[in-house]
Amino acid sequence: MRKWILLLWLFLFADAQLLGNLRERASLDVLQEAGIPRESFQEAGISRKDALLYIDFWEDLEYFPLAFPREGAETFSFEDGWHDKRSYGGERFHEGCDIFGSQNLTGYYPVVSITDGWVEQVGWLPLGGWRIGVRSHGGGYFYYAHLSSYGRDFQKGDPVKAGELLGLLGDSGYGPEGTTGMFAPHLHLGIYVETKENPEYALNPYPVLQFLQEKQKIFSY
Repeated sequence: MRKWILLLWLFLFADAQLLGNLRERASLDVLQEAGIPRESFQEAGISRKDALLYIDFWEDLEYFPLAFPREGAETFSFEDGWHDKRSYGGERFHEGCDIFGSQNLTGYYPVVSITDGWVEQVGWLPLGGWRIGVRSHGGGYFYYAHLSSYGRDFQKGDPVKAGELLGLLGDSGYGPEGTTGMFAPHLHLGIYVETKENPEYALNPYPVLQFLQEKQKIFSY
């Protein structure tokens, strides 16, 4: 009797594992059909459930969020800092990616909108400094933080075009309005979507930045 119970348990376990593998493969196929480089998601350790949340806004992606300040080559660096520990404002996880230019300068690099959309939030936040949040037509909310200044007098509801100047990279934040110099100049990019359980569910921007690396805009001024 015990032998049959063991065999039945092994069969059910193997069947569940096979079903899980089939679901995983089907999800990856969906990503591939949407033009999403699924390898980037696997490398970043993004779950199948989270990976599917990128699909609705993936076609909105047009430009890397930092542009060349003039004609010539420029290297922007970023790492997968998703859920690194942060301490300002209390223990928390880093919900985004930080992007740095080769020049350690504030007010130098143009920050452009990754997508078409509209301004959903703008102004000062203690954590993000001068920030702007753009909602794309596919539902992704793109959060650009630590700006030194804005490209224009943005108001909530303003339409935004992909590649439009949002502001300049800076080092604002980590204090009351106007605080600067608390860290090296960089752009913090966050991506959020609305789910049934959470109206502001954070997604790892790393695979998005990898995908957009070769889609950088050049500003001549």
